[in-house]
Amino acid sequence: WLKIPAVRALWEQAWRPRRSRRARAAASFRLFRGLGGARCSSMTPAPWSCCASGADGENDTLLWWQEVALCASLEEVMWRGWESIDVCYFGRRAKSGSKRYIKLTWRALDEPPYNLLWSYLDLPVTAFTEVDEKWFAWQPDSLITYHAFTILEVEQAGWFGESLFVLMERCNNNIQLLYGCGDEVHIFLQQFYANGRQRNVKQCLPQPRQKLTKLVTLRHVIEWLDNVVAKEWQPYNLLAENCQHFAENLQHFLQNPKLAWRKVPRKDLEPQPLRPSDYDT
Repeated sequence: WLKIPAVRALWEQAWRPRRSRRARAAASFRLFRGLGGARCSSMTPAPWSCCASGADGENDTLLWWQEVALCASLEEVMWRGWESIDVCYFGRRAKSGSKRYIKLTWRALDEPPYNLLWSYLDLPVTAFTEVDEKWFAWQPDSLITYHAFTILEVEQAGWFGESLFVLMERCNNNIQLLYGCGDEVHIFLQQFYANGRQRNVKQCLPQPRQKLTKLVTLRHVIEWLDNVVAKEWQPYNLLAENCQHFAENLQHFLQNPKLAWRKVPRKDLEPQPLRPSDYDT
């Protein structure tokens, strides 16, 4: 790959010695997206640079996962390792004085991420939390000018009983999925996007945690994304199709899966993978 001039130029930008680690990570992310990840129409380091043009709802949903979805996994590690075009490390100083590290790995999707989440697919989603990120620091909490994202919780998912956390959000014409186990991962999800860019943490306002009473597993959520969201995908519209609408639809599905599935506007979408009986408590 380094023999290609364009790739070579991006590689030199990513690993220029005088650049900061965060700048190198951003450049590495752009290189990863250009080589094989979710393809971008432009490679700019803007907050929404991860956005790709949406796939036609009537085309194969596999194209939607390739073009629109951005997926990354998180893992707490003991030390910082070697960074590459698809791996980046983040560290923070805990109150105890110890250093905690998170390894972020971008995953290229060619299909729904069943293989990536195979060990968690049949575990129920127990709760979710919506976090609202204000556009402006001075705005009151009552204004609707904010970016919304949702964090799903799956209890007892790790080897030692840790909870699995899955971040889902819409950023322009892109869906971001970020997942991992442990409290350190939960902290990271509230402070960073899936492309490694930091949020305005002081402007993020978590909403009350909502516990689920319906049986909805991660498999159901992925099938909902694949059979409903992907096929009904529309380009970003600030008034009609934005991050708040996606967060609302996701939460509506988690709380009322039967009703959310039946209200699919298209007649050709039949809920074969998700039968109403699957949601009985």
